Amino acid sequence: MHKLAQLPIVVALAMALPLGCGKKDDTEAKAEAVKVLPEASNGSPLAVELVEFIGEGEERGMKVRLYNHGDKTAAGAMLLFRYYDASDKLLKVKPGTAFESDSDFTSISGGRYKCEAKKNATFELDGRMLAVPADAARVEILASKVSALAADGNTIEDWWSQENFSDWPEG
Repeated sequence: MHKLAQLPIVVALAMALPLGCGKKDDTEAKAEAVKVLPEASNGSPLAVELVEFIGEGEERGMKVRLYNHGDKTAAGAMLLFRYYDASDKLLKVKPGTAFESDSDFTSISGGRYKCEAKKNATFELDGRMLAVPADAARVEILASKVSALAADGNTIEDWWSQENFSDWPEG
């Protein structure tokens, strides 16, 4: 009788297990499709584009997409930003301060920002680490310095850098 009482539980578990092992739905499959971005104008192996601004005002963050044109796994980068208003006028960042400039930069590193060769990585940048002008309608983004995961899979090594990696390149 005791074994008979366990039968409904065993049957219920056997029926439930296949439900959790199905195929991914179409939206997940589409999200994994690789989007090849145009090569960066400064020669960087990483191309970067804005997906969307997140939030409002000067503390907006942004969601960005990388594409790695190189043959190594990128594990970190220095990102440069130039912001434009709705009429495509270049905006100053940190206006009226000693740090006023036509461009801004931040660095990213770690597993969260890893981008494998010939693949995309998409992530959000917190607005507190950026200086997005309140009236910015679009942004140009360049990776000015890129580090890679070494062959041992643990060590981070320098991979590529433009001259003066904290400055927007001339031209």
